[in-house]
Amino acid sequence: MNRYFDFTQRQLKCLAVLAALAVVMAVYLFVRAYVDTVEAAPPLKVFVGEDNQQFTGTFVLDPNTAPVDSLELLPGIGPVLAERIIEYRRDRHFEREIDITEVKGIGPKLYEQIKPYLKIRKW
Repeated sequence: MNRYFDFTQRQLKCLAVLAALAVVMAVYLFVRAYVDTVEAAPPLKVFVGEDNQQFTGTFVLDPNTAPVDSLELLPGIGPVLAERIIEYRRDRHFEREIDITEVKGIGPKLYEQIKPYLKIRKW
């Protein structure tokens, strides 16, 4: 390699260190992508369109950023509770999933139903 490019020994060592660092970072990101799994959530039936096509799937929401219509898809959460969640997050953010029980109308039973669908993103 040195005969094609006129690198000094110091530059070659630096290049080797950078290449090794790139490999380490790639391995780290690859492992992290497979280790950071989402808790298995039971599939919900979703009706789309006028002909009531039925789809099942799993989704996870961040209550700090989810729009009202997405919050209404959670089991037991209707328009009123979805609006209460939006009002709650205007003043403060959810730090953990359990913090959603501070919203009026969401108790331990409802929290257990929606817990698999919640994931708070850490910024």
